[in-house]
Amino acid sequence: MADSIAEKIKAERELYGCDRVVKSVCRMCHGGCGVLVYVKGERVVRIAGDPDCPINHGTLCAKGLAAAQLAHHPQRLTYPVRRVGPKGSGRWQRISWDEALDLIAERILTYKERFGAESIVLGYGTGRENEGVIYRFANTLGTPNVLTAGHFCYGPRIATSIITCGGLPVVDYENRPRCIMVWGNNIVITNPDEYKGWAFSQALEAGAKLIVVDPRLTRIASRADIWLQLRPGTDTALALGMA
Repeated sequence: MADSIAEKIKAERELYGCDRVVKSVCRMCHGGCGVLVYVKGERVVRIAGDPDCPINHGTLCAKGLAAAQLAHHPQRLTYPVRRVGPKGSGRWQRISWDEALDLIAERILTYKERFGAESIVLGYGTGRENEGVIYRFANTLGTPNVLTAGHFCYGPRIATSIITCGGLPVVDYENRPRCIMVWGNNIVITNPDEYKGWAFSQALEAGAKLIVVDPRLTRIASRADIWLQLRPGTDTALALGMA
């Protein structure tokens, strides 16, 4: 198995004319999927899943596969800019990093002096490894207001699940389920972070029956043993009929 993987990596390296293949971790979400980065010179030409990674087992989602496009996009900002016109005018001026940091610090300290530290909110998106730094900055600044991905992503997901289902359902694909029901969720396209498709696919290959409830013939519905094509808005009737 290891020899076949090594041979495949070598063949792909030669195919893309790469100098080297670097093991790394995908940063498109906080899932921690292992990746193989194919590098030619100083440019990433391909990203693939790492078969040795125990998290994703060589698989990778569309965002992870497209990460190189983000890195090399011609419109990617690699330096700070300052708006010099009205909002929406599209007028920007390139400034140095020192200017940008000084401007940000000046604005933050001005608001702190005028309105108090509690008037300042620190917020950022996904990437849990930076969370400690943000909280430390907030503590130093004197504000208790920090918004993380958990507040506007994971938190609402939990709250909605509790209101709808009475708790937070945990999908258990790993322990060889005999039947899987996917209701109103196109997990191939809209799978949330940390919900890996590898375990789901392994369960189906191990013989699990698949029931899909969806008015649309999605990719996952096309693989279903039973596809319940409901009329939109009739999910409640089906649920009550099963209760």
